[in-house]
Amino acid sequence: MTYSDSESSADEETPVLGGSSNARHLKREAKSTTFTFLHFFGGGIYAPDASTYDPIDTLLNADDLEERNQLTQNWRDNRLNELGFVGVVSALLAGVLTSTGSWPDILPNGHQSPWPVRASWYCGIILSLFSILTAADQTVRLYRLSSHSDGNRKIRKLLAKSKRNKSGRRKPSTAQVYTWQMPVMFLTAATVCMIVGMFLHVWSATKHLTHEQWWSADTKVATTFTVVAVFSIFAFIAGQVTLYTFPDNSD
Repeated sequence: MTYSDSESSADEETPVLGGSSNARHLKREAKSTTFTFLHFFGGGIYAPDASTYDPIDTLLNADDLEERNQLTQNWRDNRLNELGFVGVVSALLAGVLTSTGSWPDILPNGHQSPWPVRASWYCGIILSLFSILTAADQTVRLYRLSSHSDGNRKIRKLLAKSKRNKSGRRKPSTAQVYTWQMPVMFLTAATVCMIVGMFLHVWSATKHLTHEQWWSADTKVATTFTVVAVFSIFAFIAGQVTLYTFPDNSD
C-alpha cells in the first residue's frame, strides 16, 4: 500500500467521523426538544422554573444572611398574595359550579343531563374546594412560621433539601416546589372539568333529536359554543407558550 493510497483512505474516513459527530449532535437536539415538550406539559404550566424554582434557589444561596432574609420575606409576601388571589378565584368557581344544578335543561325531551355532564361538574366542585383548602392551609402555615423569631430560617429549611450538593449549594426540594403550586393545580383542574362539562352539556341536546332536521337550534348553539371555546383554548395555549421560559443556560 503506497503513501498516496493511505492519504486517500484517510480522506474517505473523515466524512464518516464527521457524520457520526453530526448524528450525535442531532440526537442530543432531539432529546432536548423532547425534554422541553415534556417539561412544558408535565409541569411547566403549573410550575415554570423561572417563577417557582429559581426564586427559591436564589434565596437559599444568597451571599450573606441579610440578603437571604430579605429574599425570603419577598418570597413569603408574594406567595401570600398569590394564595389569597387563588383562594378567591376558587371560591367564585365553586359557586358557579354549584349553581349548575339550577341551569335550565337544554334537552328537547326535558330529561336530566347525561351523567358525564354532572360527573364533570361535581369533580370541578370538589377540586375547587380542595384548591380553597390547600390555599388556606399554606397561608396559615406561612403566617405561623413567620411568627417565630427565626421565621426566615425556618421557611428556608422547609423549602430546601435536607442535604447540600457536592458544590455546597442548597437545592430546593422538588416536592416543595410542586406542593406550593397545588392550589393553582386544583384550580386549573377544576376549570378544565367545568369546560368539559359545558361541552358535554351543549352537545348532549343534539343526540336526542326527534325531528329530521339536523341543523336545528340546538345544533347551532353547540356549534357556536364549540367554535368560540376552541378559539379561546388555542389562544390560551399560545399565551402560555409566550409566557413560558424555556430552560436555557444563556443570559
